[in-house]
Amino acid sequence: MKASDSEPAEALRRAQKALTAGNVVAARRLARQALAANPRETEATEARDILARTDVAWPLLGYGAAAAVCFLLLVLVAVLRSGHP
Repeated sequence: MKASDSEPAEALRRAQKALTAGNVVAARRLARQALAANPRETEATEARDILARTDVAWPLLGYGAAAAVCFLLLVLVAVLRSGHP
């Protein structure tokens, strides 16, 4: 096996190890690195799987931001209504 053939496999092995350790940023970087090295189909599928599993849940962040704004509005209303006349 050529050195260039083992490069994507090594990057994927390190990506899985980083993902297991909880380092999502490194796992995504290594998976992208493996995809950029023209891997075999099985390695490409595994790299895409790592990227899909570690993708940011943007709708969830949007709902969280909306909930935070609602909470801050409720606190503001409570503070304004508790003021002394």
